[in-house]
Amino acid sequence: MAIIRSRRAFLALLCIQSAIALLPLNSAPGADPSPSHAVHKYSDEVAKFASARAQAPGGVLMVGSSIFRKWLTCAHDLAPLPVTNRAFGGSLTSDQLFFFDQIVPSSRAALVVWYCGSNDLTAKTNPDSILKNTKEWIGRIHAALPRARIVLVSVIRAPQKREAGLLPQVDAVNNGYIQIASSDPDVVYVDVNPTMETPAGAAIAECYVEDKLHLTPEGYTRMTSTLLPAMEKEWKAKASAELHPSP
Repeated sequence: MAIIRSRRAFLALLCIQSAIALLPLNSAPGADPSPSHAVHKYSDEVAKFASARAQAPGGVLMVGSSIFRKWLTCAHDLAPLPVTNRAFGGSLTSDQLFFFDQIVPSSRAALVVWYCGSNDLTAKTNPDSILKNTKEWIGRIHAALPRARIVLVSVIRAPQKREAGLLPQVDAVNNGYIQIASSDPDVVYVDVNPTMETPAGAAIAECYVEDKLHLTPEGYTRMTSTLLPAMEKEWKAKASAELHPSP
């Protein structure tokens, strides 16, 4: 009987070992799934960029979240600059990092314009984390497009942010953007808030749709009045640098 029990125990142990050997490596407790197989909620949206007509080298790339994604007239409003809009979803700064390789390098852009961070604040992400992600994104831009210039657009002080008590965090992110731009000669900061506020600093209601976050045509017109001159200035600076490179 002892021999039979020993054989049964041996066979049971063998079956367990075989089952473990057949498990995928990343199913072990605490293991992270392979990033290459990760499914992201914006994957389909971003995949459409790859199927679109390729952007000519030296253009302007708009990246970020829904403030840019919903700007359907941006190519017209920002003419004659050759603008391509690859903003997606209600993306966070972490989403921009996740999809960086699919969005930015293939654009071959000379000027990259960023609007992101607003959704991070709504998700209660602290400003330091937002700025850390932004700095990492800028570092990747410098590596992928070393001759490109970058425009950081201020997070908008929208009524939604005011009602949620998030204006201090909005201002902290914007102040961080100012500091980033002051320390990097290829980065500039553009504050679009003054054009959408009264002299007393209140939000102009006509600039916002019912959700009190996204912009009406009036809001985009006001934003364009500040953003376009800044973009044109950077565009001309980039063209001048190309024609007259430093020795």
